[in-house]
Parts: sequence; C-alpha cells; structure tokens
Amino acid sequence: MQPMKVLGLVGSVRRLGNSEILTKEALMGAEEEGAEVEILRLTDYEVKPCRGCAACLFQGRDCVIEDDANFIFAKMAASDGIIVGVPCYILEATAIIKQLIDRGFAPMQQNTIRGKVGGVIVPYATRGWTQNVFQQTNTWLLSLGVDIIDQLLIHVQGLSEAPLFSQAIERARTLGKKVVQAIKRGDHSYQGEEGICPICHDRNLRILKDMKTVECPVCAVRGTLQVEGGTITVVFTDEAIRRHRWTEENLRRHFTYHLKPSKAFFIKTKGERKKKTQKYKGYLGM
Repeated sequence: MQPMKVLGLVGSVRRLGNSEILTKEALMGAEEEGAEVEILRLTDYEVKPCRGCAACLFQGRDCVIEDDANFIFAKMAASDGIIVGVPCYILEATAIIKQLIDRGFAPMQQNTIRGKVGGVIVPYATRGWTQNVFQQTNTWLLSLGVDIIDQLLIHVQGLSEAPLFSQAIERARTLGKKVVQAIKRGDHSYQGEEGICPICHDRNLRILKDMKTVECPVCAVRGTLQVEGGTITVVFTDEAIRRHRWTEENLRRHFTYHLKPSKAFFIKTKGERKKKTQKYKGYLGM
C-alpha cells in the first residue's frame, strides 16, 4: 500500500514566519496520522505571469512557459493532501497565489489534481482586513478540483509569534490531522466553520441586477435572501448547488464551448489583426 503524501505550500516570502510555522505544525499533525510530508516555499520558485498564449488550451499540453509552475502543479498532483499556508496582507492573499491561479489552465483541464484533500491556514495581522483572502485560496484550490475540508483564519500580528499562542498551534495541528483522516476515510466533506456559500463556505456575496438574487462570486451558486426576525439567511436550491462553477462538467463546458471555439476565429483573423494593430505599434514608445 502506497503511503499517504501531504504537501505543504507556503505563500510567504518570510522564512520561518507565521505562515511557515503554522503550515509546519499542520504537517506535524499529518505526520502523526501516518502521512509522509513535504513542504515547498512557493516564493522560492519562479512563477512567471500567464501570457495568454492558450497553448495549454488548444494543444492539450502543460504550460509552455519555462519556469517552476509545472513543477509545483506536478508536486500537487503527486500528493494525496495539500495544505496551503498564506498570509493575508491588504484584504487578500499574497501575489504568488494569484500567479498560480492564472497559470492553472493546464491542470484544470487535465484533472491531475482533482479529488485531492485540502486545508488552508491564513495568519493575519489586522482584524477587519481579511475579507477577500479566502476568495483567492478557494479559487485556486477549487478550480483545480481540490476538496477543501477546513480553512483557518488565525490572528497573529507580530513576526513569527505563532508559537506564543497555543490555541493557534493546536488549530493548525488539528487541521493537518483532519486532512489525513479525510484521506483515510474517503470522506471529503467540509469540517470547518460554516459560512454562507455551500461550496466554498465563504461569506462574500454579490447582489445581482434584479436586486433579488445573490451569488457567491467564487462558486457562482445563486440563491435568494430572506430576512426573518432581523436575521438574514440565504436559500440555495439543490439544483443551484449541483451546478456550481467548479464541477468537472461545468469546467469542461467552459473550456469546450466558450474558450476552444475561439481558436478558429483567431486563425481566421490573423492577417486582419496584424494589419490593424500596426496603428498601436510604437505608440508612446512601446
């Protein structure tokens, strides 16, 4: 029987900062449950911006950019569980997470990471400045098909101060144990603090133009608001939940019917595009 493998991914440039400490604590918990563990500090690797060439989309291949993104995705694919530790700065996760979201088209199509178990740990400094951080970690992991079973928001303001707070350390270690237990049982249901969205469990909502419908901006699950006794609730139908953005079927539809048909138009208009873009060549020295 192959040993379970859990991969820690740290999205902070700071060595032995709170993100790395809490991720390592989670990996210690995973190790206690019998997993083999490994850690990557994402900012040690070169991840260039996506250049929108669509080679991965139209050729069904790995990204053609020569950097470390394919290596990172391959490491994720070779793991059974993935624990992401990333700090929240100005409302959001660090830039390396956005870079990897943009570079994720190939593994999204190939389904090489789908079905893995995931957990997220976000240390932050200032209360009230974390509203968008899980939108980014959820977008990254859910787009790749990772089943997130827990996500922690941990208030640790000072540099590398996480070990001073036993509750923070225990929460991280427990998350690591939960990831391995979920792998063992095959039960990937969410075990963290409940939010509003039934898929990503975040609390951010968009109000649509009809002023009646709300939508999770990450998962595209639509529901209706209800107010009873001054308490706001959101009602999602079973059908809406089944049709969320990140299902394998919806992602396949997105690539097959929305993106791939643009190849024919791209080829057809090559000459015309080249001619018309000359107007902008060299304008303002660029």
